[in-house]
Amino acid sequence: MAWTERDALRPFLFVARLFAWVSAVIVMGITAWAVTKTKGYRVIYPLVIAVLTTAFYIPAIAVSAMKRNRGYMLPLDIVFSYLWLAAFIFLAQHVGQQNCRWFASSLSNACIRKRTAEAFSFLAFFWILCAMCFEIFNFYISGREGSVGMRTHAEKPPHPEAGRAPADAPADAPADVAQPAA
Repeated sequence: MAWTERDALRPFLFVARLFAWVSAVIVMGITAWAVTKTKGYRVIYPLVIAVLTTAFYIPAIAVSAMKRNRGYMLPLDIVFSYLWLAAFIFLAQHVGQQNCRWFASSLSNACIRKRTAEAFSFLAFFWILCAMCFEIFNFYISGREGSVGMRTHAEKPPHPEAGRAPADAPADAPADVAQPAA
């Protein structure tokens, strides 16, 4: 098979979704630990988003490697990009409120974990945003190339368009009336 423009985007889309999934798994682990130590929606919300991303992006990784990928995961990327942006904001607010300041003389393990969760939540947002851009380009390129499954083979004549008479029908015969066999 010939290499197309759409095939060139598949490895980048796969890597972006894989990195987003790995970032979500890291955030899930850190925030699951933090839920046992703290209470509040600012830690639970990123945990829920990380769990949902971990579940939904396994099929998304598989779809990004498919040859017939035509933008199926674009709505998922749009929704999760906003969810991860909100999760990043919640974690940034949580780090700022819990005595984890940049000018602190000693860094505790809790501050390091909070900053790590914040950083990887931003990375998850970034990689999902990259995947969304690659998916938009993929959708645009697949629209320019035409339909994948509707190619006409050399040994098979093309079908007439819907609502038109066959090319060999007499010009005075209506298109919707059956023609006698010759």
